Amino acid sequence: MSLPPQIDAELLLHDLDALATIGADPLGGISRIAYSPTDLLGRAWVAQQMERLALHVTADAAGNTIGRYAGTQALGAIMVGSHTDTVAQGGRFDGALGVLAGLACIRALSEAGVQLRHPLEVVNFAAEEATVLGTLGSSAMVGQLAASDLAKPAYDGRTIASHLLAAGFDPQALLSARRTDPVAAYLELHIEQGDLLEAEGTPIGLVEGIVGIRRYQVIFTGQANHAGTTQMARRRDALVAAAPFILAVREIALAYGLVGTTGTLMIQPNVPNVIPGRVELSCEIRGMDDQILDLAEVELRQRAQSMGGVLELIARKPSVAADPRIIATLASCCDQLQLRYRRMPSGAGHDAMCMATLAPQAMLFVPSRAGISHAPDEYTEPDACVNGARLLLAAILALDVAL
Repeated sequence: MSLPPQIDAELLLHDLDALATIGADPLGGISRIAYSPTDLLGRAWVAQQMERLALHVTADAAGNTIGRYAGTQALGAIMVGSHTDTVAQGGRFDGALGVLAGLACIRALSEAGVQLRHPLEVVNFAAEEATVLGTLGSSAMVGQLAASDLAKPAYDGRTIASHLLAAGFDPQALLSARRTDPVAAYLELHIEQGDLLEAEGTPIGLVEGIVGIRRYQVIFTGQANHAGTTQMARRRDALVAAAPFILAVREIALAYGLVGTTGTLMIQPNVPNVIPGRVELSCEIRGMDDQILDLAEVELRQRAQSMGGVLELIARKPSVAADPRIIATLASCCDQLQLRYRRMPSGAGHDAMCMATLAPQAMLFVPSRAGISHAPDEYTEPDACVNGARLLLAAILALDVAL
């Protein structure tokens, strides 16, 4: 009797170490910013690992890399994966764990001689991080990109289109890159990027939904003038006008049970001896209930106007619920593996929220040490990485039967 498929823990951890050498930043952490040379090197390394597993490897117009393990029946694919691009000086587990654990699952099936009814695909999505729009690869896969997106600025001020061209991609092709082959389900293993699981000592989080995100640009206009000669009573200081609004973002988030952040602040002329004449800031709110987000947005707009500012919505991503059947399957697999779990939302955006428009989806989280992510100190224990991969494999086997 052949043994059931088993995750090769040592090889999974080795793969995580190997990928972390690509884009290792001399200042600390990993820098594989989307469509940069180090990002492309990392993607090529993942594709090479897919080829070593004898998978059928393809890449679409956005640069999403897919390794396909054939099934026995003409069914939609079960898709697993995440992304390997990072923020500047990011961590080695964010995204990478989901991709490499997917490869570990296929390795386990192949070595055990197990072929599923469904094809099994591992996807390495392109440009998930907000350095270049955010979830660009998965948005392209589900047909959510607009031509206007290509003209938006990336992290360095250059347009998204210019980043794509520099990396050898045709920006216009992304607009018609929607996947037409059916997907039976999408599963994404990811580190939590928060500290709830670690604080509780809970090994697994089952993600019942991903929060909606609203992002705004707010502009306050005053009058630049000499800081030494302009009397206080005569000043029109744009930063003084903006300061109460920054506090209001926090107050409104607390009042509505959301999270709210002011993330950027651009002051003109931004010199010490001139009164600020213009302040441009970005802020965002996040929550699971879109109606609550609507109410908070109305209040943010009213507060901005009352303080002399103009608020403009620049990005809106609705909340996304996980498929309850997949969550039930994951819970059953946790019980079988004797892994304690909790149900929870994701406060961060992920490729799964885009994939929800294409297929039933769910995510599973493993703990992050101290909740640190997007930083060199990001860390997930080896046992936690392996537990996540074991659960992912068990869920794939269960869904292959159930779907």
